[in-house]
Amino acid sequence: MQDQWLNLLLLNEFEFSYYLILYFLSGFLFPIYVINYSLVNFLDYKLYPNKYQSKKLKFIGFNIIFILLILSILIIRYLIFSINYIIPQIDINIYFDIRLKILCLLIITILLLIKRTKRMIKKLFLINFFIISFINWSIYILNLQGIEIYINKFISDNSYYQFNNLNILNISYLFIFEIFYYLWSFLTYDNNLSDWSINYPNRSDFIAISKITIFYLGVIIYYFIFNRIS
Repeated sequence: MQDQWLNLLLLNEFEFSYYLILYFLSGFLFPIYVINYSLVNFLDYKLYPNKYQSKKLKFIGFNIIFILLILSILIIRYLIFSINYIIPQIDINIYFDIRLKILCLLIITILLLIKRTKRMIKKLFLINFFIISFINWSIYILNLQGIEIYINKFISDNSYYQFNNLNILNISYLFIFEIFYYLWSFLTYDNNLSDWSINYPNRSDFIAISKITIFYLGVIIYYFIFNRIS
């Protein structure tokens, strides 16, 4: 359906068409679907650890610090990635020096330790994903119509942020975030941290990772196919 709207739009690219509105709105359906699917299936995980399982994870402190640092760094990297794309005039390295990065890292790690703020960070990450998708898709539609109103002045023209590349990068950030968000949810489930004891994962604990991987690989394949026809 979206391909048909695109073909009809290109036939009338120099005049206003309702197909332009339909095609423009269709570009938001898939990001909204991804966000809704993530909120429904990958926000709160119901784990059923065997309380009588004697096998515990070794090096608990190392596992917790490693996952927490990776997740926090990923969030900061995605924030910098977004700012560089939306406001390329700002040299983020000037304002976001190593001291500020360390401060942000500490704040994010503390927020991830709290269940409510952890869920809030996840939602903010999804909102950021939609903002990037919204801007990228809007610019793509404007370019289809031959409109270039000061885009290069406000949006980075780096090839790293081109339409096709940005689609893949944006969803890839979200995919990696979902994996580590689940791992962090597993480590911090119930009273794991307070008891400082984490059961060795069962087979059922890997089902969520499988679902995340299958879903986001499907989304990435969709974007690859769309990039080829766009």
